[in-house]
Amino acid sequence: MSARKVSHILKLSAAEQREFVNSFDVVLCDCDGVLWMVSSPLPRTGEAVNALKDDGKQVRFVSNNSLRLDEEYVNKFTRIGVKDFQANDIMHPAKSMLYYMKKHNIKQPVFSLCSGHGNETLRHGGVDVRTLVTKEDVEIATLDKITRPEQKMGAVLYDINLNLTYAQIAAATRYLADKDCHFIAGGTDWLLPIKADLTLPGFCDFLDTIKRFSGREPTIVSKPAVLLGEILKDIYKLADPKRCLFVGDSLTHDVRFGLNCGFQTLLVLSGSTPIEQMWQAKAEDQPHFYADSMADFIELYANISKNT
Repeated sequence: MSARKVSHILKLSAAEQREFVNSFDVVLCDCDGVLWMVSSPLPRTGEAVNALKDDGKQVRFVSNNSLRLDEEYVNKFTRIGVKDFQANDIMHPAKSMLYYMKKHNIKQPVFSLCSGHGNETLRHGGVDVRTLVTKEDVEIATLDKITRPEQKMGAVLYDINLNLTYAQIAAATRYLADKDCHFIAGGTDWLLPIKADLTLPGFCDFLDTIKRFSGREPTIVSKPAVLLGEILKDIYKLADPKRCLFVGDSLTHDVRFGLNCGFQTLLVLSGSTPIEQMWQAKAEDQPHFYADSMADFIELYANISKNT
């Protein structure tokens, strides 16, 4: 199917802008590339979130990044000026793993390839997390002993981890040889947008290595999996997906996730997706709307106010 014309929210007519903001009650918003880059700010994004809140919108945040603790997220949202942010306003893979394991009574302990902060989030939620930490160089002669399963694990957990090692990956495949061991994953992003002029590889290829070698398909609890949408609908009591707007910077993870879940979708061009890529995408992969950045909501509401 050929691409279709996607409307920029600031190029809608005055009546269409009012119709757009009246079409959703809930905003689900990605973070990295939308509210900030991983290591640099984006202008006026907190002000834009507050404009949505002032209009009575429920604003929640959905990230594939578990590398920050709740208190770090609280500080980060506070620094960009978001009003009344609470830790439970954000969902990320460590939290969705926690939800899934509790709902499905996954046995413990679990073996984790998640980051240190992700593991801390899981442990704070009552999960018995085991990891593999090597205190010396790994040699071929010691690899068997180092990666040998010590006991049965209820699950292997995978997520973004900047300190991931070969020994940890190898150990995970050995635990997954037990077919009773669940395989639960986040960390599916292709790209890691660090700042405006620097994007690095994501972590999906490491996950693919584990999948291919173990012959196991993981239960994905991060974007763009529909399962995450079901988790969000349950936690945030989202009765009507069509009244939700998902805002993100990635066609493959944010827009695809929103479309999979029946949400309206808005692509912002402040992160990983250039406008040419949006225009070249098939119609079924394009967002409903797009904007240059989250800050366009400030001008949008100013336009609506002026024309009311």
